[in-house]
Amino acid sequence: MKKLVLVIAILSFFFLNEKIEANSFQVGIGFNYFYSSLSPHGNWIELEDGLVVWQPRLVNRHWQPYSNGTWIWTNDGWYWDSYESYGNIVYHYGRWYNDDYYGWIWVPDYQWAPAWVEWRYNDDYIGWAPLPPYATFNIHSGIHFSINFVLPFNHWNFVRYKYFGHQQAYNYYAGSQYRERIFRGTKTRNDYGYERESVINRGVDFRSVQARGARNIQQREIVRKDVESVDRNSVVKSGNRIEILTPRNQAQTGDRNFSIERGDRQSSLNVSKVEVGERRRNLENNQPGQVDTRNKVKLNERILEDGNKIETRKPAVEQTPVERKREVQTQPQREEQNSKPVERKREVQAQPQSRPVERAVPNVSRKAEPRSTTPQSRSTNRESDDKTKERRR
Repeated sequence: MKKLVLVIAILSFFFLNEKIEANSFQVGIGFNYFYSSLSPHGNWIELEDGLVVWQPRLVNRHWQPYSNGTWIWTNDGWYWDSYESYGNIVYHYGRWYNDDYYGWIWVPDYQWAPAWVEWRYNDDYIGWAPLPPYATFNIHSGIHFSINFVLPFNHWNFVRYKYFGHQQAYNYYAGSQYRERIFRGTKTRNDYGYERESVINRGVDFRSVQARGARNIQQREIVRKDVESVDRNSVVKSGNRIEILTPRNQAQTGDRNFSIERGDRQSSLNVSKVEVGERRRNLENNQPGQVDTRNKVKLNERILEDGNKIETRKPAVEQTPVERKREVQTQPQREEQNSKPVERKREVQAQPQSRPVERAVPNVSRKAEPRSTTPQSRSTNRESDDKTKERRR
């Protein structure tokens, strides 16, 4: 029996190692690159548990991600071509979240994709919205969420197919008063894959989009190049070719002092369920949470407080329905539910008997009828019968 357990343990070890390596891919991007590129355009804020986020500056209250730009169909799927100066980073790395206090904030992550969005569509409209930090990518199962989360309808952009891919498609977005109705009439679509060491965002099928009216979309080729350094222009477009430039020497943070302010309010983001992103403690220790010594990204891993143990999350395809249901419930709720019967039992036992036991008190003002009335009446009847017999004689 011991030999069997030992064999299973060895096989499991090799299986897990193979799986982790399959969830890794070579990158040269680190927090240092994000910090230097985005600091001129916004503020870095530290939330609960040391989660570091970026808040864009000089945006109005109606602004939202993935709005100022257009969609291009490529060999990696739907690519968001942003017109904003910081778009080459925040729309191809990380996740977005609309906080109740801070507004839209960006959570950095080190895996590149043509876009990190969720799709909806029907016969008339196609729409997209930024994936939240609860969404994690796995090369085997695609996108899965750490909690039950539905993107609100006001986070979506909807446009008719004939304007999808237009250079000025933002002029034809459905108005805010129509979003909820369109949202309810569309169905969701996510089709993420992993090919050629790249994330593929197929989204809504290209042929379906063309058949519904988007006739001016042509396919382009994305080519990723590793270079020594990257200036402000990290995307080079030439004809049907899009070159994505990735710096080789900016994977680690170095000794740079980062100016990150502490948040003055509690965020509405459930940080404990966020599996992407960067923690302040890792930056201070020169150990970025998602980049190891070989400049490889470990997907679905989270570095704990001591920096030694790694908690690996099980992909959604390997989880049973019971595990997914338990995952949604929080630990405090489970403890509260389990403690209620015990607390009730203790309360009943500890409750003093303040009310004395009442005993029935007879009513002394009223004479009780004797129980022997029936025998007396019988004897009286017998005496009267005897007297009657004597008279007859």
